[in-house]
Amino acid sequence: METPAETVDTICAISTPPGEGGISIIRISGPDSRHILEKIFRPRKKTEKPESGTLRLGYVFDPASEADIDEVLAVFMKAPGTYTREDIVEIHAHGGFGAQSSIMRVILGQGARLADPGEFTKRVFLNGRIDLIQAESVLDVIKSETDEELKYAVDYLKGRLSKKVRAFRDILKNALAAIEASIDFPDEDIDIDLSEHTVPLSRAKKDIDDLVSSYYEGKRLKSGFEVLIAGRTNVGKSSLLNALVLKERAIVTDLPGTTRDLIEETLYIKGMKVHLIDTAGIRTPENVVEEEGIRRVKERAAEADLIVWVLDGSQPYSFEDQQVYEVIKQYKKIVIINKSDLTRKIDVNILISLDIKSYVEASAKTGFGLDEAKTLIFSNLLKTRRRNSLLITTIRHRDILEKVSRNIDTVVKDLENDGYHAELLAFELHEALHHLGEITGETCSEDILEMIFSQFCIGK
Repeated sequence: METPAETVDTICAISTPPGEGGISIIRISGPDSRHILEKIFRPRKKTEKPESGTLRLGYVFDPASEADIDEVLAVFMKAPGTYTREDIVEIHAHGGFGAQSSIMRVILGQGARLADPGEFTKRVFLNGRIDLIQAESVLDVIKSETDEELKYAVDYLKGRLSKKVRAFRDILKNALAAIEASIDFPDEDIDIDLSEHTVPLSRAKKDIDDLVSSYYEGKRLKSGFEVLIAGRTNVGKSSLLNALVLKERAIVTDLPGTTRDLIEETLYIKGMKVHLIDTAGIRTPENVVEEEGIRRVKERAAEADLIVWVLDGSQPYSFEDQQVYEVIKQYKKIVIINKSDLTRKIDVNILISLDIKSYVEASAKTGFGLDEAKTLIFSNLLKTRRRNSLLITTIRHRDILEKVSRNIDTVVKDLENDGYHAELLAFELHEALHHLGEITGETCSEDILEMIFSQFCIGK
């Protein structure tokens, strides 16, 4: 992707959420930014040549009527030391529809146009300040809902994943240079040992495969982990869901089989996004509706990251409890023994016989043990995670890296078998480099760029 020599127009947008608020920030970027500011801004204190980056107090006014619109702080920032590497103006006005729309009207009247979604960040990318991975990370920062999600987004914005991709490119380029030299100078007395590139290429493939396999966790980092609450009827699954999320989300009655469909609610545990799913009680179904509810439980159990098996501590372990165990025994699970406010009749030794080591006693009614239950959920989800490692969080990156892995695999196998054609190896490496360029944006099509930046809000 070539960097444009010059930006031909000036764009503007409101960069803060619409509606009433303390302030509203309006951004202008492009070659006419300073000129537009001078046409619509009357500073309280006039200076001959205001410094770049200096906030000035004054009024935005309508050039047609000379009427003041709002008292604002305005700042001009000179290229290339700006977000977009273009001249930028920011106007910090009072928040409110009237001020925002009136200021935008006079800016548009001076020749700027309304920015497309994500166009400011797209210009940052096109002007070479960040690559496409970092541009996508800007959106991830904006959309982050947890501390950990934000941490990864900021890491990638700082270039952590970009650095790794560049390392892959260097390995591929070194191998390609040697292969192309062997093609260009076949009869020359040049000692080119292509086999020495087998090890670095194999290591790169392993690292790429590790990144591909991290997509599941990266996806969960964004979308949240799924925790299924399972158990027989009337053990207090719905009451437990309500107690954990601190609201009456599920209907609770003394009648068995109240929950027929899956009920989902999001809970944040120590910065981790968790989707709790209340389910129908597992037992021999008494009607078609209940049968369908149980079928959905079994289907969802296979997809869940963790199952919370709820037992009624005030009742002995039953045949129906064993029915539940048979459904979930192959999946990762913990046990919550509910109704600890009542006399305990369940024998916890049954859990030992089932090889279940993680359980906590709690009461959805009184709140006893709920903090311990959350900690147990958190720690069990944490066991599957790769702390502080790189994660692939987008399917676009995963699919591209899978292609690169296949390209490298072909090259390595051919080199190891000594039956290679150098031209075919060069083709595979060129393909791999092109694919890596799709991740960083160097060989990305305009359609892909449009798809990525259209997900941004206007003003970013």
